[in-house]
Amino acid sequence: MREDDSQSAGPRTGPQEPKTPKEPLVSIGMPVYNGENFLRLALSSLLAQDYPHFELIISDNASDDGTEEICREYQAHDRRIRYLRHRENRGSPWNFAFVAHEARGDYFMWAAHDDLWHPTFIRKCLAMLESHPEAVLCATEINFIDGNGVPSIYYANYKNIVTIGMSPVERIHAWMSLPGWFAIYGLMRLEVTRHISLGLDVFAWDVILFLEILLIGPSAKVDESLFSVRILYQKTAEDYRRDFNSKSPATRTPYTGALAHLLETVYRSKLSEGEKTEAFAHFILACQRPPWRGSITGELLGPNGRVNDAQFALLVGLILNRCVPLDEVERNPLSKAIFRSVIEAADLLQTARKLLSHSSLTTTYDEKLRRGAQLFEIGRIEEAANLLQEALEEHETSITWSDWATIQLARNRVREAELGLRRSLELDSNNAQAAAKLGILLASLERTRESISYLEQSIPGIAPDERPAVMSLLSEGRAKLSLSGVV
Repeated sequence: MREDDSQSAGPRTGPQEPKTPKEPLVSIGMPVYNGENFLRLALSSLLAQDYPHFELIISDNASDDGTEEICREYQAHDRRIRYLRHRENRGSPWNFAFVAHEARGDYFMWAAHDDLWHPTFIRKCLAMLESHPEAVLCATEINFIDGNGVPSIYYANYKNIVTIGMSPVERIHAWMSLPGWFAIYGLMRLEVTRHISLGLDVFAWDVILFLEILLIGPSAKVDESLFSVRILYQKTAEDYRRDFNSKSPATRTPYTGALAHLLETVYRSKLSEGEKTEAFAHFILACQRPPWRGSITGELLGPNGRVNDAQFALLVGLILNRCVPLDEVERNPLSKAIFRSVIEAADLLQTARKLLSHSSLTTTYDEKLRRGAQLFEIGRIEEAANLLQEALEEHETSITWSDWATIQLARNRVREAELGLRRSLELDSNNAQAAAKLGILLASLERTRESISYLEQSIPGIAPDERPAVMSLLSEGRAKLSLSGVV
């Protein structure tokens, strides 16, 4: 059950009991910016908790709507509220960190200005943590609602995790199996907040913080839906940029960047080398599922990028190696396998050559063609072949393929020459020189019928001084076909 958020709610008043040694203080941190639409409902929901011994820290990030008026109205009726207003908006991550730093309780929880809590939320989570001293955080099951308070279409089958009794690597595996990471909005021991990366200004910072929490210790759960999360829309990288109040452009690789941060979080943890490697293996397998796979592939390879499972695993592995120092590669079998992989090696070499072709330290495309011709004329055929090969890898033209084929003939590589001339004509069917060369080559191979069509094709376009020789070869070919009775 939860409050009906379709109606307006006002300040709640009631007896304020002092904290006693047997009743721990709970600090609730509510970072807010322009939250007037749902703020009254959220505040009334929190103030209706049947566990009264809490402080509510509201940090207003320079709102310019009715947020301040609402907060001061509620503060006037309940001394448990501490309202702190800032003169400038310093971004969502900063504000989430600020309320945690201001907390004075034994336990802490973040509260979004548009969510709702069942009156028993704090009491039941606190009881679970008190009975499980090894747990660092306790969440409940969740209701997902939209702007009107009705069930949301998102996360219909979502279940929060419980990781008590699990090893750190098992907790990571359970965490990666989730379609969302809302448990971070549960109740945690305040000490935990002193050991996580508060204020992290990156995409999916709350997901990263939740991973850090699970590396510290296990999470507990109350098997009741005592928390309602409002899902208004799915946020984009641009939305996150606005939340952060960042002046820099929105990142074009939010999922890839988040994955790199998560992997680095594991690497920097106190896990053993074996545990880290096992955790990385879990990442490589888990990221095969959406939305990670589709998002990362699209970010790195473009909207039409397609890879198979093994190729995507390598892609994740390359991101993984961003956080593994080179001198540790030999000790990490996953990194070692990635560095020894030869998948797409030829394409990588070609890409490097293309990039370097624009460098002032390398020979330009035109210079390679010119130098290749000079080397061929003086009999340095192998060097000429290498230069034209490099030129073709940078840019294909019909003329260059024709010249390359001529060099292959000089190297007595007939098959390569034929393929080069055919590629030349694919690029430009009007290349008379290439047609003549191919016709002559096919005639020498006794492939008379094929040669005639190319020789005929070349005559209109070749130089006048070359035409007699081609005409003579064409006549000989026709005569052979006539004698053999082939029309």
